Amino acid sequence: MSVIGSAGFSVAGAAGQSTQHIPGLPSMVMADGPAGLRLTPQYYIDEKGVHGLGSALPESIAEMLPKPVQLILNRKPRAKRGAEIMDQYATAIPIGTAIAQSFNLDFAEVCGDVVGAEMELMHVQLWLAPALNIHRSVLCGRNFEYYSEDPLISGRMAAAITRGVQNHPGCGTTIKHYAANNQEIFRYTNNSKVSERAMREIYLRGFEICVREAQPKAVMTSYNLLNGTHTSERRDLCKDILRDEFGFKGIVMTDWVIAMMASDEKYEGAKAGFVAKASGELFMPGGKKDYEHLMGMLNEGKLSRKQLEINATHVYRMAKELDA
Repeated sequence: MSVIGSAGFSVAGAAGQSTQHIPGLPSMVMADGPAGLRLTPQYYIDEKGVHGLGSALPESIAEMLPKPVQLILNRKPRAKRGAEIMDQYATAIPIGTAIAQSFNLDFAEVCGDVVGAEMELMHVQLWLAPALNIHRSVLCGRNFEYYSEDPLISGRMAAAITRGVQNHPGCGTTIKHYAANNQEIFRYTNNSKVSERAMREIYLRGFEICVREAQPKAVMTSYNLLNGTHTSERRDLCKDILRDEFGFKGIVMTDWVIAMMASDEKYEGAKAGFVAKASGELFMPGGKKDYEHLMGMLNEGKLSRKQLEINATHVYRMAKELDA
């Protein structure tokens, strides 16, 4: 069910979770946004773990997904006979654009505080929000969850939300989608052609402000290519600028790379080995083929063991930090 963002082992409806199979390494549960935690409202527990009932994905979004994904959605799990059904309803905070229109950073921080409190309650470590891409086109279907066409407003609002969430021990935000992701047409494979000046003054500035002011725990790269290379595969973007210039201390993850949802074959999807080489720590949701690609590059000398150790160190430190 990771295709639709429901792949947590210990929290029903969580979008993902890092491994539970390494002794001494705490697992990080990730819940999607954008307007509060998106989890399945009902679940049950048995000897195999936690099972969500229904889908965490709104029906309005499900209707727009490809047919194969809709078929998966229709296979809704049923509770076992006699199982105790439990609830986990989360608060819906205002959408990003509405928060930004308040021009009230204190209010934004309160919204983050609400989310952080519920993350503690529901045992979620990373919230896959806030999103702060620039309002570039009115046709962008996700403008509602972004803040503004102004990177200053976007960055400061995202920083306030982040402070509110991260005031709670063991809770972190994942700012996204890094970067230059501003349209819906061919969302998974479009190539954003952007000048250095536009990147610096518009598309990176909000992320820089948020990182410098609030130090979010994670950054999520975007689906699109940037001047011919996937953002998640660009070392200049993920390390040179984000870490070395902005001073980011957290982990870098991909958006959920879903091959079946690619709508244009002009460009290949991002590959795990290249993402790791670019200093990306988590390839989401990940699978056997991704592991094999990464190990193939390692064995061929195209990916250094040192880089993998650096990536693993970042994940280890963050997992320990969020294990509050």
